[in-house]
Amino acid sequence: MPARLNRRRFVQHSTICAAGAGGAAAGACANAAQPSLNRDEAKIECPWTKQADRDWLGPDVWANPMPDWRVSGQEAECINAAPNRNVQWLSCDLSDRNEPFAMQVDIRRVSKQRLPGPGSAGFTIGIAGPLDDFRNRLVFGKGLAAGLAMSGPQRGGARLFIGGPADESAVDVPLGDLAAVQLQLTGAPVPGSPQRTALTLRAVNPLNQRLLAETTRQVDSRQLRGNIAVTANYGATGRRGRAIAGVGQFAFRNWTLTGARLDRHPDRQFGPVFFTQYTVHRGVLKLTAQLPPLGPTDSAQATLELKQGDTWKSVATATIDARARVATFRVSDWDATRAAPYRVGYDWGGAPRYWEGSIRQDPVDAPELVVADISCNIHSAFPNAEYAARLLKVDPDLMAFTGDQFYESTGGYGVVRAPLDRAVLDYLHKWLIHGWTWRELTKNRPSVALPDDHDVYQGNIWGEGGAARQATQEAGGYTMPAEWVNVVHRTQTSHHPDCPDPALVQQGIVAYYGPLTYGGVSFAILADRMFKTGPDGVAPQTGGRADHVTDPAFNPVTADVPGAELLGTRQMKFLAEWAEDWDGATLKAVLSQTVFTSIATTHGANRQRLRADYDTNAWPQTARNEAVKLIRKTGAVHLAGDQHLPAVVRYGVEQCNDATVAFAGPAVNVGYPRWWEPEVAGRNRLESQAERKELGEFEDAFGHPMTMLAVFNPAVQPRADNVLQQMQEKGSGFGIVRFQKPARKAVIECWPYLSEPATDPTGRQFPGWPIEVKLGVQQGMPIGFLPTLRWQPHEAPLVKVFRRDVSSPHEELIYALRPAGVEFEPPVFTAGIYRVQFELPGRVVELRELSAGERQPLRVAVLRREQD
Repeated sequence: MPARLNRRRFVQHSTICAAGAGGAAAGACANAAQPSLNRDEAKIECPWTKQADRDWLGPDVWANPMPDWRVSGQEAECINAAPNRNVQWLSCDLSDRNEPFAMQVDIRRVSKQRLPGPGSAGFTIGIAGPLDDFRNRLVFGKGLAAGLAMSGPQRGGARLFIGGPADESAVDVPLGDLAAVQLQLTGAPVPGSPQRTALTLRAVNPLNQRLLAETTRQVDSRQLRGNIAVTANYGATGRRGRAIAGVGQFAFRNWTLTGARLDRHPDRQFGPVFFTQYTVHRGVLKLTAQLPPLGPTDSAQATLELKQGDTWKSVATATIDARARVATFRVSDWDATRAAPYRVGYDWGGAPRYWEGSIRQDPVDAPELVVADISCNIHSAFPNAEYAARLLKVDPDLMAFTGDQFYESTGGYGVVRAPLDRAVLDYLHKWLIHGWTWRELTKNRPSVALPDDHDVYQGNIWGEGGAARQATQEAGGYTMPAEWVNVVHRTQTSHHPDCPDPALVQQGIVAYYGPLTYGGVSFAILADRMFKTGPDGVAPQTGGRADHVTDPAFNPVTADVPGAELLGTRQMKFLAEWAEDWDGATLKAVLSQTVFTSIATTHGANRQRLRADYDTNAWPQTARNEAVKLIRKTGAVHLAGDQHLPAVVRYGVEQCNDATVAFAGPAVNVGYPRWWEPEVAGRNRLESQAERKELGEFEDAFGHPMTMLAVFNPAVQPRADNVLQQMQEKGSGFGIVRFQKPARKAVIECWPYLSEPATDPTGRQFPGWPIEVKLGVQQGMPIGFLPTLRWQPHEAPLVKVFRRDVSSPHEELIYALRPAGVEFEPPVFTAGIYRVQFELPGRVVELRELSAGERQPLRVAVLRREQD
């Protein structure tokens, strides 16, 4: 590691040979003229001037991208020689007022070698993006460059420019053997031209303040409104991006700004406590706070405080995870009957910094629980501020992030896969973009997050029980190292209720599936990718990609491979136990990354038609059917994301409509489009659906019965000139599920991206929504009924129906539910011997040796016993 420079050593390194800088542009031997600004104006100084060494530059700025920047010796070092690396101010910017401003910064190479050589560095001002939001500018913004383009070492010179090094106003700068330079940029109104600003850029020897060169340019003042940055290597990012003058590694020191045109925004600081997530489950509060990369001298502790009256009381301290940079708090014996204001504190620079929120009272007694189904956010419209604000008006009780919290392209700089330390920083850069989008929602209500394939930097993933990828992606396993995957799981799921089987899976990867009971609804959180078998080498090969079947003659029966897994043994055991556990629950729901059927027929902007896709959880068929059978025992609705194709389907196992309903919620920002375009019209459509041939009963690509209740196909050619309208036309939107507990039903809403779900009439939803789903017994047409059960209006009984064959002592739970009203007639669907367990407050009633019949009266002879 290079030796750190203090101010004196930085200046000493800046001039290896002072004589080598002579003979430049006119005025090169004169002292640099200082900007004519009010000296009483307080300067804004770069935050790293007084900071310890670390891989985070502080809450006042945003580094693009995080893994390429660090604080070292009170300098911001860009350690990756690549195009358009920049640091943008958060807490100040240039206003639209045509008033004076000035800024300056010292620049050197990280190597401390002489400046002449490849690369460029300087300021970028007036950074504006497609959306008028300072956060959008961080990712998509473009501005006016004002900097120094170094020439090759054989020339020993450079070009000082405003706009670009080839512009007419650019001038040569003879740097000689200088190892550092100071750039000074000023702006002032042009007399007599209220909309014009005169910009002057100077290159100065930082040792003696001698002017090396200067250039001027007049611009439209309105062009300067926006973010302010220092930039290393001007140019475009991306696969085809190129730097304008090669690339180098540069360090920035003593960046200061002043002037009446600057606006300060202290409320825009981000960090050190970025955001929080929490759940409350059966008397246990688990809360995580996301912190930044810290240095060796920074505190490794964060505190959780609760407000009691007018004072704050510390209730827990957590050590910040060294890799994931997350602090996880656990408070047992939590009183969920009351709301509790909280704050997470961290000692930053000798003073505490806080992020505040409120732990909600558990709405167990409320008639409705509202869940937001959020997934698939490529962040094209980051920070989705209006979208998040509209969702905040809906005031959901629970946020369910069902996967793809970001994509590999999020943030604009691709992915870093190695080395491990930089790969983790790259992940955190993207994860912070997610947290910044949603933190006003997650701070005040419980949330869960389910990592999907793109969250772990894979286009698709078949987790194979945590195995490492050995061959193709389709052969299964995790591509990224296990330690990196655990960072993803810890940041996204450490606040979930405890996993019922905490044993690590292969490679020591953390499992995160398990239960959550909140607001009278019992949720099963599933990791439906973690244990799934990869198809390559297992399923029949069809040529081309091992996960895509294009052969129209494909027979799905051949793909039902014995032993192939979907949820795995551990999760299936959990689901079976969860199906019988109704403590504190009126209704049940399943949360997972994707639905258990195959919906899309047409994929991607090139509209490729697939006969089957092994990435869907319609495969493997036998494992899928066993999972659906367990879910339907509870009458649960299944909420998921992943498809980029909003749809409501009713699963089938033996026939259409004999299983539960699933909602593939709309993406927040669709990237990769999909369509449902069946070749034949659906069967048994409602009269009102006569013209909608894509609805009705079908068999999916793997032969499963499926009833399409609602679906929205996106535009084939969405507009490209307005990102918000583009999101609307691509089918982005809001997924909202209202669990109406007294009526034992779920109302599934699906709203377009630009709609107002809190105030718009229901007619503004996507066509076909809302969908009302009666929750309870969802197993098709009964062949008969068991005796009618009755109870008092104030009671909320739990009914469990078990079945066995006549010749077998082994019995199986058929379904469990809490029926509405004051009576229930248990339906049955196959012949056999039945037992009904009827749980009432303080006692359990059992009816034994029953068989299906036509609406029977309740037997008098029943077994009664006190509940244990």
